[in-house]
Amino acid sequence: MHMAYRVLYDIEQEPTFDIEMVWLSGGFILLGIIWRLVQRAKDRKRIAPPKRTGTTTPKILITFGIIIAVIGIGLMGWDHWRLVKAIKNGEAQVVEGPVQSWGTERLRTARTDKHEYNTYERFYAGERIWFGYYQNVGQAGFHNSKYPLIQFKDGMLVRATYLYADGDDEPPRIVKLETIP
Repeated sequence: MHMAYRVLYDIEQEPTFDIEMVWLSGGFILLGIIWRLVQRAKDRKRIAPPKRTGTTTPKILITFGIIIAVIGIGLMGWDHWRLVKAIKNGEAQVVEGPVQSWGTERLRTARTDKHEYNTYERFYAGERIWFGYYQNVGQAGFHNSKYPLIQFKDGMLVRATYLYADGDDEPPRIVKLETIP
């Protein structure tokens, strides 16, 4: 008997990076440019305009925007690209079966000055492959961060396509997740 699965997540259908990173990095860069243009216009009105060498606020803002772009767009885009490439190269594996030992945990972050927590979700699929991820992590692959969250429960039938993204890392990353409605 063939079961009809419904796709809940497919990395090949996901954007390469979060659009919020584009807005955030672009916002810092634009703010830095505007700040510098206003500064230059005010400097021109002065009899003896100051020489602005070294570190200035506009330079800091633009540099910060570039760093956000490199990390948030470049690194995340590269991570997404390499997982999609691995799928196309036939490196992905598939596991099918019931969810077992599903659970979540609130784990405290490394910051000692604040009470910040991340939610870690984990489960076995089909008795043999263990998956685990932080729900609010910024990486390519499924991490149950879109609202509404997928409500897993023991016994739920899933088919997960996964990759060991960095060698034999545990747990592997889910690149496609399907369930039976």
